[in-house]
Amino acid sequence: MSEFSTITAFRLVRRLAIGQNSTSMYLLLCEEAGEPVIEADLRAEVEVQMAIALPVGRVSEHLESNDNLGLPDSGPIRALWIDKWSPDLIAALDTHVVRLERTGAQFLFIASPILGEQLVIDAPNFRSRLTEVLTIIPDAAVEGASH
Repeated sequence: MSEFSTITAFRLVRRLAIGQNSTSMYLLLCEEAGEPVIEADLRAEVEVQMAIALPVGRVSEHLESNDNLGLPDSGPIRALWIDKWSPDLIAALDTHVVRLERTGAQFLFIASPILGEQLVIDAPNFRSRLTEVLTIIPDAAVEGASH
């Protein structure tokens, strides 16, 4: 997969805050080791910058239950960890991406680089609706580099 621009939770949430009330879909690529930090950074930044909670779902928790792709159905921003490969997930995203757009929400799909690559290859309708594909890194990684 190509190199993508790098972003932190702080900068991403700033973009989301500026674009409130407009639909956007980001595919965020994250190394597995950084997942807990990235999720904590995203939750904290959404709470601080936008004064709302960030609902976060995981594909692995919702595939068997057919629970709306694991995306909570409330809130202007929704996050989904694509932590498990599933042809059903790919079919659902590719087929129902227009329905996601119609919600008016901003979506953060977070995956490892390998799963992200599979997703953009196997779900062309979904890929065409993405606002951007970015590599997300912990905020602390940027802070540490500036000292």
